[in-house]
Amino acid sequence: MAKRKRPSQRIRRRRQRRRRLIFGLFTLLLAAGVGYLLYLDRLITNTFEGRRWSVPAVVYATPLELHPGASLSRNEVITELARLGYQQRRQASEPGTYSGLANTLSIHLRAFRFMERMRGSQRIEVVFDRGQIRRIEDAMGRPVPLIRLDPAVIGSFFPSHGEDRLVLAPDQIPVLLADGLKATEDQRFDSHAGFDVLGILRALWVNVTAGEVRQGGSTLTQQLVKSYFLDNRRTLARKLRELAMAVILELRFTKPDLLSAYVNEIYLGQDGSRAVHGFGLGSQFYFNRPLGELDAAKIATLIAIIRGPSYYNPFRHPHRARQRRDLVLDILHEHQLISDREHASARNSPLGVVEGTRRGGTYYPAFMDLVRDNLTELSVEELTSLGLRVFATLNPRSQDAVEAALAQALPRLESARGLDPGSLQAAVIITHTQTGEVEALAGARKSGDDGFNRALNARRPVGSLLKPVIYLTALEQGHHLVSSVQDEPVSIEMPNQPNWTPRNFDKSTHGPVPLIRALGESLNLATVKLGMHIGVDSVAERLRALTGNGPANRFPSLLLGAESLTPLEVAGLYGTFASGGFHMPVKAVVAVLNEQGATIAHHPFSMHQQIDPAMAETLNAALGVVMSKGTGKRSRFSNAGVAGKTGTSDGYRDSWFAGFDSARLGVVWLGNDNYTDTGLTGATGALTVWDNIMARLSVRPLPPPQADLIPVDYASGQLAHDRCAEVVKIPLPRGTPLQRKSGCGITLRSVPQRIRKWIHLE
Repeated sequence: MAKRKRPSQRIRRRRQRRRRLIFGLFTLLLAAGVGYLLYLDRLITNTFEGRRWSVPAVVYATPLELHPGASLSRNEVITELARLGYQQRRQASEPGTYSGLANTLSIHLRAFRFMERMRGSQRIEVVFDRGQIRRIEDAMGRPVPLIRLDPAVIGSFFPSHGEDRLVLAPDQIPVLLADGLKATEDQRFDSHAGFDVLGILRALWVNVTAGEVRQGGSTLTQQLVKSYFLDNRRTLARKLRELAMAVILELRFTKPDLLSAYVNEIYLGQDGSRAVHGFGLGSQFYFNRPLGELDAAKIATLIAIIRGPSYYNPFRHPHRARQRRDLVLDILHEHQLISDREHASARNSPLGVVEGTRRGGTYYPAFMDLVRDNLTELSVEELTSLGLRVFATLNPRSQDAVEAALAQALPRLESARGLDPGSLQAAVIITHTQTGEVEALAGARKSGDDGFNRALNARRPVGSLLKPVIYLTALEQGHHLVSSVQDEPVSIEMPNQPNWTPRNFDKSTHGPVPLIRALGESLNLATVKLGMHIGVDSVAERLRALTGNGPANRFPSLLLGAESLTPLEVAGLYGTFASGGFHMPVKAVVAVLNEQGATIAHHPFSMHQQIDPAMAETLNAALGVVMSKGTGKRSRFSNAGVAGKTGTSDGYRDSWFAGFDSARLGVVWLGNDNYTDTGLTGATGALTVWDNIMARLSVRPLPPPQADLIPVDYASGQLAHDRCAEVVKIPLPRGTPLQRKSGCGITLRSVPQRIRKWIHLE
């Protein structure tokens, strides 16, 4: 009979099995924990190493150039300095400041790396006289022939997740900011291993005894982990993961590395879809100044915002922000980081935030769309991560003029025409006539709209804006500006459609008229007669050569502008006219530099001749007559030496004007997105906006034609005395047969006009 096992043996074996199970589970958990820590280590190392140097490309505007003789007043220069965040002081003793008396300005320029060289900070004195710069001197009193202000930042290419930042090198971080962060957020930062139990207990005690939140329990490293890797859920698992990650960061990287990453990464606010990260960008966003130029009060404000960028938003909640800032100043004073005098002065100072001029200039989403289109050689990753510097063509002063003109003119037009307030939309492009560079661009009536960009993407019927192409084609085929064309009813057979019977705008006819009048008064019937004579296909091919795209419409209605173009395409077409016959790509970018200052993309000036110079000169003279005698005569600049053409689509759905002087071309479109009637012609709508813009800029008359100018009667094209009331002087080919107009001396009709001119009433 077998012996029964003793209970003690069974118990011993069960215990052994239990120990083996527990050991196995412990080993498994340990292996899983080690594996998870290794995973976290790899994740943190790869992400931290890669992401902390991911810097969006920054886009700069054209800098303002100062030189003796420049038409710039003292107030205009001060306005530009304010845009750039320069501060007025009694003495311009440090970069980013200026001072001056009634007719002088002493400016301490910041250092800036331009495309061609690095310019160090320097002091200059600018003397003004009657709206012009009289002279410029350096700090040694030596004359300065030309100097540029640092350019305004007008945009950046931040990634799809919306984060934007200006990365600072460790030596660019102010000592007060570094020490202030430690004093307010993490007093044992230099000694802890990622988390600080004593710090948590100390913060709890300080906050309870003070009756307010004076200190936080999370270390700077933990805050960095949350910003880099984690969401805002408050769970135990997330907190444990945060602690593990903080320890790994501390083991892998040095304290200066972690502090530098924190300064560049921490979230400080929101600007629409753009998330403002880091103190470098935060300084520009809130104060429009580089971080290195901030005083103790402003540094304390930035530190204060960390605790709650929305709650302590100084734009929306200035009282809360100031209370928190003063608390930070008290902490800085307690830790002897600022003196008694600095503490008192900073506490008594206003917040000093600057709304509306963030980051050295307003962001221009419509213009930035064109910049993106110009940078096709660069990938999205390159634009959003390599810290590239894009030098663009936008002129902030021209852009200001466009935005102010739209804000003033459109409500007036809506009121005058009985339109619903805010119903009119607009697009404007201003380019330089000799380079094709875009100085200003509006894709909507309201600045800053980042929706549909009408300047680049709205294809609308251009109406009479196409007529200069017809008259150019006629000139190139041997016609001249006094060639006669019949302005009479016309009916054209159309396949499978009723006959096309266009009419003049005023429904009248004028019989035989010279080309100069037909173009000047935009006579539809005369234009159709001319176009049918020279051939619709010839006009279509000339338009294709001028724009690079063949028209979709090759029917006779093309002759009256039944073709849709974008304002950008119109700017390209009229840019060829304005340049004297040379086609230049409309561009928004000059060059792109990498972080080391080397050029990696260059957009040089390029052009090729599209129109014979003599023909271009003749066409521009005719467009000048459009302004002085024709549909542009409503303009306040009708006799100021400018050229242009109005355009109106069927049903008054689109109002266009394209006009230029010797320096700038401006294209304006007005209309409704739903294609409804606006009641506006090109002359009553878009031209008034163009006038408003040019009134804010300096108009520079076109140079007189090099060819001999012949005085002719505007109505008949006959040779006339240059003292005749309706005479226009135009270039004509040598040997052009002309009839002499009889009775064009001092007539009864001209006497009152001559008297008014004699006593300077006209």
